[in-house]
Amino acid sequence: MNTTKKNNKKSNIVLIGMAGAGKSTVGKELAHMSNLGFVDVDTLIEEDRKTPLQNLLNDLGAQGFRNVEEKMLLSLAYHNHVIATGGSAIYSEAGIKHLKESSVLVYLDVALPLLKQRVGDFSSRGFVKTGNQSFDQVFAERQPLYVQYADLVFDCTDCSVTDICKAIRKKVTATFYHF
Repeated sequence: MNTTKKNNKKSNIVLIGMAGAGKSTVGKELAHMSNLGFVDVDTLIEEDRKTPLQNLLNDLGAQGFRNVEEKMLLSLAYHNHVIATGGSAIYSEAGIKHLKESSVLVYLDVALPLLKQRVGDFSSRGFVKTGNQSFDQVFAERQPLYVQYADLVFDCTDCSVTDICKAIRKKVTATFYHF
């Protein structure tokens, strides 16, 4: 796990990782346990655009969707929140840089076979990929980016949601700030 010095300006926890990693599920529980607000970036995009993510992808294509996602990331101005990003948020260097100013980025690392089992058919999920990329190819492309940008990495493959949340709270509290 990566660690940095405590930084009291970082009042948010941002969860990054692949579709199926549990960002929304863990995010809701972590926010509840920590008395923080919760926001899901995918939900914000759907509410802003008044359409499901898959429809946006169909209409805009992968790059068009990434542009919408980046704009949303750059508009976020939350404090004391857990923020679940979409899996493709990692492609927005500007968006990630903006989030890092006020947030600890936590990568929920889940083994590829388990992700594939959880996600199943990703063709209607709002899963951002280019061309005919397979889930495996997208995972291979994104995984190094998640690790690169994460402040903390948690292997979540054989852990319960509660255990993941407790581990995140413990490490974030010890490294960055107190709840």
